[in-house]
Amino acid sequence: MPQEDKQYKCALPSLAAAALSFTQAREVTGEPGSPSATTTISGKQLPAPEPKFGGVIKQDALKSKPWWAPRIVPPKQAPNVLLIITDDAGFGVPSTFGGVIPTPTMDSIANEGLRYNRVFSTALCSPTRAALITGRNHHSAGFGVISEQSTGFPGYNSIIADDKATIGRILLDNGYSTAWFGKAHNTPAFAASQVGPFDQWPTGMGFEYFYGFVGGDANQWQPNLFRNTTQIYPFEGKPEWNLITGMADDAIDYITRIHQTDPGKPIFIKYAPGATHAPHHPTKKWVDKIHAMHLFDDGYNKLRERTFENQKKLGVIDRESNLTPWPDDVLKPWDQLSAEEQKLFIRQVEVFAAYAAYNDHEIGRVIQAFEDLGRLDNTLIIYINGDNGTSAEGGPLGTPNEVAFFNGVNEMPADVQMKWYDVWGTEETYIHMSAGWSWAFDTPFDWFKQNASRLGGINQNMVVSWPARIKDKGALRKQFIHVIDVVPTILEATGIPAPGEVDGIEQAPIEGTSFLYTFDAKNADVPSRHKTQYFEMMGQWALYDEGWLLSTKVNRAPWEAFGVANPDPLNNQVFQLYDLTTDFTQSNDIAAEHPDKVAELRKKFVREAEKYQIFPLDASVAARIVAPRPNITAAAPSSSTRTRWSACRKAIRRSCSTAPTPSPPTLPYRKVARRA
Repeated sequence: MPQEDKQYKCALPSLAAAALSFTQAREVTGEPGSPSATTTISGKQLPAPEPKFGGVIKQDALKSKPWWAPRIVPPKQAPNVLLIITDDAGFGVPSTFGGVIPTPTMDSIANEGLRYNRVFSTALCSPTRAALITGRNHHSAGFGVISEQSTGFPGYNSIIADDKATIGRILLDNGYSTAWFGKAHNTPAFAASQVGPFDQWPTGMGFEYFYGFVGGDANQWQPNLFRNTTQIYPFEGKPEWNLITGMADDAIDYITRIHQTDPGKPIFIKYAPGATHAPHHPTKKWVDKIHAMHLFDDGYNKLRERTFENQKKLGVIDRESNLTPWPDDVLKPWDQLSAEEQKLFIRQVEVFAAYAAYNDHEIGRVIQAFEDLGRLDNTLIIYINGDNGTSAEGGPLGTPNEVAFFNGVNEMPADVQMKWYDVWGTEETYIHMSAGWSWAFDTPFDWFKQNASRLGGINQNMVVSWPARIKDKGALRKQFIHVIDVVPTILEATGIPAPGEVDGIEQAPIEGTSFLYTFDAKNADVPSRHKTQYFEMMGQWALYDEGWLLSTKVNRAPWEAFGVANPDPLNNQVFQLYDLTTDFTQSNDIAAEHPDKVAELRKKFVREAEKYQIFPLDASVAARIVAPRPNITAAAPSSSTRTRWSACRKAIRRSCSTAPTPSPPTLPYRKVARRA
């Protein structure tokens, strides 16, 4: 039976600001000093200090008494945690929230748990993921942009500092098994090689086991794949192999092995598939299945309208919501496309939809593994749809080769793309779809991934289940939640406090707010405890403050990466104001009616920017990809490279269309993992 030790309270001043204080008793099981003894820890200091030896040491062993330090375990009844985040998927993608793409796994979790319709990302991959695993804002965690765009400022250097231990590290040191599957986009680009260093790889950030790829995307047929830090090639000789299934298989194997070895040890998994980030690489079986459903034959305008009506019927958006107009000046309406363009675009979206449905199916297999082992009842599942809105980086026409965009091949005509129609989505292509579909998949909102000032870029959705705890099955929650709130929620659910010190380094405050209170039916309609939140991505920014949303007007589409950047992104903006308490879709700009509120929120954004390392604001895009940063292969760049870097940095003031890039590849481009 557990023995209760004295009470303590982990409430360091720095953590009080994060609203994370815990009072719990140390739980000890077994005979103290015996090999089977276990204990929970205060968690204030990680790793836990070595306890004083409790045995007796004489000159010979017969007169001595051995003593074993108790094994560290999580608090009793701490749940398994399965944290799932998909890639580049907007609000209107899954059937769970009114989309036409079948996502039965997500539907099932929603029916057994809760739906959330006000869950916010940062508008981009690496930044959202850094916030997700640290509980700190993306600039605080060094990820103001993706790692490939890092610059030498604290908010943008792509380095998660030692004073911001990840949820993996915290749970690991408190007795959990921890693993990470899939995309790892929080390793600095200059550390993403076999040279290392590996402290910013998943295994260096508290995840005992890693199976996935390092970077923003991967060929799902032949990925640049690692087990821990060793490159592996499970696809060799297996032409039908696909990473979406491969990582599910590996996760199921991992769960089974941990359970067989220690059935009582809780498991934490971050499950981050590459879907639905480009390249869209589903299996033929799923493409055929989606094609037979004829979901998209009437085009993206009709898809948007149909999704909007579905969302109202499901009740996942307010019935009074308005749909913003189609952007005719940005994207050609469906009925103005040629027959060839329509045929191509339908092929593009069917492959995307197959990728999403395939991914959801494989996620279901991982969840089933917990069920098969009898562990699902005490498993907290957090399934987040998208780390940002749907990607429009394929441009208005889509592309058979996403990489071609970075080599200056943009807006390839439909008749040229049709050469790859029959192999679209296979290993012969590295595809992306028309941005018209992306706009539709962000319904009921507008704009895309990268657009941090529009809900289409930042308003995700999520389902959560925990059968042993959540009883309000199938209900909807509308509280404002940001990805930084996930870490404090997991900590509260497990009964583990945020540490004050890790490896001798005082920890920065957790910046998120637990949403565990929303699990209870009595709190279904209480106001959100997360009151204020900034958003900023490449010079576009917004501020949420208790229902108000101050936004900068979009001044750049995501595929416009090489143009002249805004020289003063803090002030050189058109400001828009929305009351999200009555305007769910951000469709009614009331800035002209409330100039004082606009001024107030602009000042508040500056205070947030100073607090969370957002300055200096930088609206450049392509220029930052070639900005000087530490280099994997050389201590310093050559003089000619420095000159070209310097020239490209001037893109803040002029176009960077002449940025140094390789010659456009001969299409189709096949991205193949190569041995290091």
